Amino acid sequence: MLSRISKLTQLMIMIHGLIAAVISNKFPQILTQTYNQTLNISDTAILTCYVKNLGNHHVTWLKYDSNTLTYLPLTVGEQVFYSDTRYFVSSYSTSLDKSYWNLEISNVKLSDEGIYECKISNRRGSVSIQIYLQIQIPMTIKPSRLYVEPGSSVELDCTIYNINTSSITWHFSSLNHTHKYNIYHYDIYEKYHNEKNISKSQLIIRHAQPHHSGLWTCTYKRQRRSAKIFVEKDDPDLILMKVTVNYGDYWDSPNSKIVQLYAIAEAVATKNPKALGKNEKIHFQK
Repeated sequence: MLSRISKLTQLMIMIHGLIAAVISNKFPQILTQTYNQTLNISDTAILTCYVKNLGNHHVTWLKYDSNTLTYLPLTVGEQVFYSDTRYFVSSYSTSLDKSYWNLEISNVKLSDEGIYECKISNRRGSVSIQIYLQIQIPMTIKPSRLYVEPGSSVELDCTIYNINTSSITWHFSSLNHTHKYNIYHYDIYEKYHNEKNISKSQLIIRHAQPHHSGLWTCTYKRQRRSAKIFVEKDDPDLILMKVTVNYGDYWDSPNSKIVQLYAIAEAVATKNPKALGKNEKIHFQK
């Protein structure tokens, strides 16, 4: 009886060993798909690589170098070879055969933008995924909406933060798509101002006319911000109107009322009540 138990135990050990050997011989898999990640400058980037059956293999993070046209290693396992202390590797397991290997980059800069690769390789082969990291710069345009009379002067300020550049371009799309923006037009000009890592491009229309009405867009690389300009004569009736506003019951805070005022102002300017909420009315009195 003891002999049978001993043989059964030996058989179980052998089977367990065979299973372990089969598992160990499985080549690792990367479960994460290739993807893009977009962050603002100074954010923390966490590039994720979810792997299965890693075993004794190592996860390597690399970055594509456009100068040498090759991928340069940043980390192997948990060891960081890159001299920049903003780079860090973290890992944790979700099961016996699955784990996350993340490349973290704190306070990202424009120079961090590019293609990163998570790779597992040995003499038998390799698997990898690519992650394209895009870095955005804080960018604003003011005002974003403007109503002016013909002949007025219009100024649009496009501001980019954390960088000094003059590579800001302007584009125009008219409301009726009949006019195109010409930088050499006599009544339009641009000027740039750089100070303390702030770049500003100012678009000035000296004598705005109805054909200037439309969408004005400032662009820097892939980023863009737009402003709408409406050049039209004021309605005399609107100038002399006295407006009384009845708020809906659900606007119970000052901030909410301020937000709704924009919609009400638009309803007054366009004589279109669709922007009003339930129980809200506008009474016009000359």
